[in-house]
Amino acid sequence: MAPHRPAPTLRAHTLGLARAPQTHPSQSRPEALAASPPSTVPGALLTPAQAADALGVTSRVLERWRGCGGGPVFVRLSRKSIRYSAEDIQAFVAAGRRASTAPGAGLLTEG
Repeated sequence: MAPHRPAPTLRAHTLGLARAPQTHPSQSRPEALAASPPSTVPGALLTPAQAADALGVTSRVLERWRGCGGGPVFVRLSRKSIRYSAEDIQAFVAAGRRASTAPGAGLLTEG
């Protein structure tokens, strides 16, 4: 005889309700950082997921860019810990501004 399974329950995401993110106490940040988006805090270091979200790409794309030498400048804190500064993300975006898709033409400069 098959074991009895309880009836499925509605979860917060199926009802369109947002759940507060679950964080471990060791991951707590000072209130000043928690109140502001990471990209607006001077000197803030973003995780690859946060940087990817800011750029509109996936974390896997950032990983590929790191491997081939493209993409924004990153910081390697340890063997498996990569971070991006908000300033470097903004500089990467600014460096990619173009007015034309023609090769060598249309590079926008401030001034």
